[in-house]
Amino acid sequence: MNEILAIAGGTWRRILRMRAVYFLILCVMVLIASAINYDVLSLDHHKDLMIDFSLVLNTLAVVLIVISVTFEIPVELREGVASTLLSKPLGRTHYLVGKALGTSITGLIISAIIIAGFFIIFNFAFGERISMAMLQSHVLVALSVIPMSAMAVFFSVIIPEMITPIVTAIAIWFAFSTSALANVKILYGGILPALDLYNFKSFAVYGEKINWDYIGLSILWGLAFSTFALSLASLIFRQKDIK
Repeated sequence: MNEILAIAGGTWRRILRMRAVYFLILCVMVLIASAINYDVLSLDHHKDLMIDFSLVLNTLAVVLIVISVTFEIPVELREGVASTLLSKPLGRTHYLVGKALGTSITGLIISAIIIAGFFIIFNFAFGERISMAMLQSHVLVALSVIPMSAMAVFFSVIIPEMITPIVTAIAIWFAFSTSALANVKILYGGILPALDLYNFKSFAVYGEKINWDYIGLSILWGLAFSTFALSLASLIFRQKDIK
């Protein structure tokens, strides 16, 4: 357990020390705030537009954090950064779980910062309190980092380094589009996780509360999928010859 926490801590500290992360957050805040200027173009629906902006941009920020781990794992393996841990019986499993946990923690922290920033901007722009539907929708966006992190770690193990980020990004896009792809059997056969379960933009816009039981089940589903993906990645990883 100590090894997992050490790897997770190293992962989230490394990402949060990067200046680019805070520049990303600043850009997201500016784009969210810019929605207030679209009152005429959006036919006075700029409030709805700001809510939608915040959810979409928060999702993109989380996706970028998740994809960053697909660069980090191959580099560490190539440079032998975790060679001592990987030589232990459960070292490779601990390494993968630590990476997924660290990435999830990072995504949750950054998502929380964006959510807090959006709430402040929204209250300042419209003088209204944040509705429960908005809070719940943003919480679901933040929680989507759990299964996405497991996906990124899984692809980092089974796919060549050069194309891992691209494949991960495509897989995440497909996973967010499962409701639209479900009828196209040649493209989607139920293999990818249904990240669309975390998409409740319309609820946030129209103020429809989400059942908290659903959010709890979404957390359990994300943890169950992550356990499966990381277990499968661990089985494959153990067979690899790492120099």
